[in-house]
Amino acid sequence: MRKHKNFIRIILAFFQSALDALIYFLSFSLALSFWHGGKIYQSLNFEAQIFFAGTILAVFCFNSLYKFKTWLLWDEMKAVIESSFLVLLVTVLYLYSQRSELSRFVTLASIMIFVPLCVTGRYIFRRLMFALGVLSTDIIILGAGRTGKIFAEKIIDHPFTLGKISGFLDDDESKIGTTVAGFKVRGKLDDFETLCEHENIDEAAVAISKASRKFIAHILDLVEFSVRQVHYIPDMYMLTTFSSEVRDVDGIPVISASYGLANPINRAVKSFADYSVGTIALVILSPLMLWAVCKVKMKHGGSILSSQERAGLHGNKFMMYKFTSSSGAGTDTRLRRSYIDELPQLFNVMRGEMSLVGPKAIPASDVYHVYGEEAAGEIAAVKPGITGFWQISRDKDADRKIRAEMDLYYIRNWSLWLDAVIIMKTSLELTLFRFFKQQK
Repeated sequence: MRKHKNFIRIILAFFQSALDALIYFLSFSLALSFWHGGKIYQSLNFEAQIFFAGTILAVFCFNSLYKFKTWLLWDEMKAVIESSFLVLLVTVLYLYSQRSELSRFVTLASIMIFVPLCVTGRYIFRRLMFALGVLSTDIIILGAGRTGKIFAEKIIDHPFTLGKISGFLDDDESKIGTTVAGFKVRGKLDDFETLCEHENIDEAAVAISKASRKFIAHILDLVEFSVRQVHYIPDMYMLTTFSSEVRDVDGIPVISASYGLANPINRAVKSFADYSVGTIALVILSPLMLWAVCKVKMKHGGSILSSQERAGLHGNKFMMYKFTSSSGAGTDTRLRRSYIDELPQLFNVMRGEMSLVGPKAIPASDVYHVYGEEAAGEIAAVKPGITGFWQISRDKDADRKIRAEMDLYYIRNWSLWLDAVIIMKTSLELTLFRFFKQQK
């Protein structure tokens, strides 16, 4: 059965590569037709076309973009962006070596067109194949506790992962036969081999919190030769560890850790991104903000903006801006559902009081109550954000401990890409998702 599934994946990888090449040539065609007056391939001979297509496919293959990995759309997007700009570099060097008259700007424009089209095409292709049942990953979760439940819910929320939960295994006899996140606890951990003999399990997720190293090693030995891939998922409290990278040093696994926003260079990069992206956002969103101002003025009159005291960097207090509609009896609920009333916080960003992404801004009197004394100091070392890691999570009503863990995870594992993903997810939620909810 597994050989059958592997053969199907090979066939689908061939179609995916053909789709990527087609999208690349379409992108190049659009760029050339715009800058070369419709003479699409006059500047490219057949050899160059084959070289460009071959480069795309080789780089994508090298970056595992044809393995249909169990990862999120954002990971796929990051891999596509990194691979595409490597292709751009190779293409420019090729054109330079051939002394081609083709504009280098055309190659850049083609990549800029290619990336969103490629990500969209891959999303549609993967979701279609998953819906048809020809491309899926059967996952068994070892551990039916909170960590395993969270992992199962994430797989449900993100069908792009191709994950299909086959159930749970757990040594707690009281859980056997019950359901967790809608999936049955099918037996004990030692039943894993028997289960794999009768079913086609592709991957195993080890989600056993607070287990000893010896026990985890035993579980990994149990599953590693029976499935294609094994995932180890630490308990939520372990997610707040420093940003880490596993490297191989001549056969020795080495874990290197760094502290995201404790690094002054990272803080400077984040501040620069806040000011530059914030400026662009103010320009783009100014018509929407002007509409909101007119709506508030016509409906309520009086002051357009309201301000609320919040705890900022190092606990310093500042006044956070909102449109007046977000407070008082005259609240416009439609304005609040779309979070348009939060847009004036962009001015807080430009004043250096807030960040685009960060922990939620809360009143100074609530800091220790919300985060606890241990986490409050570390969270206060960064600016609060308009949006943040826990705001886009499934559990928006998380308790104090989990909220602190999410914010600490963000602070310790910060990257520009993480900020970009949070902003993209926030934008999607506040536009597409909320729009469709309101239509219902």
